Amino acid sequence: MQPVVREDKCVECKLCEKSCPIMTPLNAGDANPQAYAAWHEEDRRVSSSGGAFSAFARKVIEAGGVVFGAAFDNALHLRHVMVDSVEGLVSLRGSKYVQSEIRETFRTVRNYLKDGREVLFCGTPCQVAGLRGFLRKDYENLLTADLACHGVPSDEVFQSYLKKLKDRLSKAEVRLRIENYEFRRRDGWGLAPSISTASDCKSLYGVDALYMEAFDKSALFRESCYHCPYAMIPRMGDVTLADFWGVGRHGKKFDHSVTKGVSLVLVNTERGRKAITKLDKGTFLEERPLEEALIENHNLRNASILHPQRDEIIAAFLNEKENLKFINDKFHLVDDSLKSILKMLLLKSGLYDKIKFVYNWYKTI
Repeated sequence: MQPVVREDKCVECKLCEKSCPIMTPLNAGDANPQAYAAWHEEDRRVSSSGGAFSAFARKVIEAGGVVFGAAFDNALHLRHVMVDSVEGLVSLRGSKYVQSEIRETFRTVRNYLKDGREVLFCGTPCQVAGLRGFLRKDYENLLTADLACHGVPSDEVFQSYLKKLKDRLSKAEVRLRIENYEFRRRDGWGLAPSISTASDCKSLYGVDALYMEAFDKSALFRESCYHCPYAMIPRMGDVTLADFWGVGRHGKKFDHSVTKGVSLVLVNTERGRKAITKLDKGTFLEERPLEEALIENHNLRNASILHPQRDEIIAAFLNEKENLKFINDKFHLVDDSLKSILKMLLLKSGLYDKIKFVYNWYKTI
C-alpha cells in the first residue's frame, strides 16, 4: 500500500503535501530526553512488558478522556480503535508486530480534541507523525506515545502466515480456528508467541513461530522501514514506550527483579513530563541514564537493516503453495543454535524465568 495522488481529483491545493510529515517535516521532542525504568503493579501482570502504556491510558480515561491504540478484530486484522474505559484497554495491551489500519482514526481523534476531551494516541513513530501532520496544529489535550519500532510487516503477510499455520496444525478431520494470536508472553518478559483456539492455548516454537523468526531477522518489513526517518532521537511522541532491555547490565545497578518485565519511558516534551508526574502510586519509576536505555534498543536511533533475501522471503510467505517448513528449509530462518535450543527447552519446561532471574541477579552484583 502506497500513497498515490488522484490526478483526476487534484485541485493543486497542496494540502496533502502540507499534511505529509515526510514532505513537510515536523518539530520533534528533546534531543536529550529523560529515561525511566517503569512498571505498573496491576497492569504488569497482563502486559508484554511493564505495563507503562496502561498506566498512561488509565489516567487519561479517569479524567474522562479516550485512548486510541491497536487491537485485533475477530478476523485478526489489526486496526486502530478507541476505548473509553479501563476494561476496554484489554484489547490494546500486548505487543503486535504487524501494521495497523488507521482508517478514520485521525478524523475521530480530531473530533474528540475539538470537543475538549483528553486524548491519548499510541502508535508507531510514523503514525504519530501522521496524526500530527493531519491535525496541523497543537492541541493541549492531546498526549502522544510513540513505540520503539523495528519495522512493520503488512497485514497480507501476517494473514498468509496464519493460513499456513492453520494448515500445519489442523487435523485431517477438523480445521483449526485461531481466535487470538499473542506475539509476546504476558506472564513474563520475553518472546514465545502463542495462539488461542476454542479449546486450548498453545505456545509456538521453531517452524510454528516462523513469522516471528523472520520478523526478528528484519525479513518482513515494508521497504520504507529500512530507511525510517523516525528511528532516531529526538522522537515524535510526547513519550516513547519500549522494553527496557539490559536495564542494570550496563553500569548503573538496578536493585529490582526484571523477570516480570520492565518498560522504558522516554520523556520527550513538557507535556510528556506533566503526564508522567500524574501517574498513580501503583506506578514504579526510576530515572536511568539515557545511554543505558539505548544500548540494547537499537531501533530508538537506527532503522532495521535490510535482510538480503527480504523480497524472496515475503514472496514465499505469500505463495499459497509453499508451507512453513518449506520456507524455513529454503531460507533457514529458525535459529537452531545450541543457545536457542536450550532456551526453547527451558521455556517449555517453565524453568526459563527462574534461570533468567538468577542470571540477571548475578550480572548486577
